[in-house]
Amino acid sequence: MSTQKVQTYSYYYYNTFNEIRSEFGYAGIRNLGCICYMLAMIQQFYMTRPFRYLMLMADDQQPESLVKRGLKEIDDNILHQFQSMFANLELTERQEYNPDEFCFSFKDFDGNPVNVSVQQDAQEFLNMIFDKLEKGIKDTPFRQVLDSVYGGRSCTQLICS
Repeated sequence: MSTQKVQTYSYYYYNTFNEIRSEFGYAGIRNLGCICYMLAMIQQFYMTRPFRYLMLMADDQQPESLVKRGLKEIDDNILHQFQSMFANLELTERQEYNPDEFCFSFKDFDGNPVNVSVQQDAQEFLNMIFDKLEKGIKDTPFRQVLDSVYGGRSCTQLICS
C-alpha cells in the first residue's frame, strides 16, 4: 500500500462588503471591551450635527502632545482625539472606527487611560468628557459650544400643600 500525500489549499476570501460603510452612510465605533457606555454617548454627540461640526472646527492652538505607546506615538490631547474620531466617522469608507487612541487619551481621575475591560457609568463619562472638552476649548472662540448645544437649567420647586 502506498501512502498518497494529498495537498490541500486553504483559500482566504476577502470580502470587502464587511469593510464598507453601511448603506445609510454611517460608520460605527468598535467596542474594545466594556466601553458601550462611552460609545453610546459618543454616537449621540456625533449625531448632533451642530455639535459635531463646531467641535470639528474648534482649534485649541495646542501642538500634538505625543506620547510613546508601544511602537508608535499617540497624541495624548483628548480634544484632538475626539476631533480625529469625528473626522474618521464623517469621512471613512470603512465600516467602523477603532477608538483605541481615544481611549488611551481619555484619562480617569488618577490620570490613567480608560480601562476598556471595566464597565463604567455613562453619567460619569458624560460629566468627565464635557469637563475635558470644556477645558480644551476654554481659551478659544468655541468656548460656548457645549453650553449652546447641551446647556440647560436645573430648577427645584418645593410645593407645600
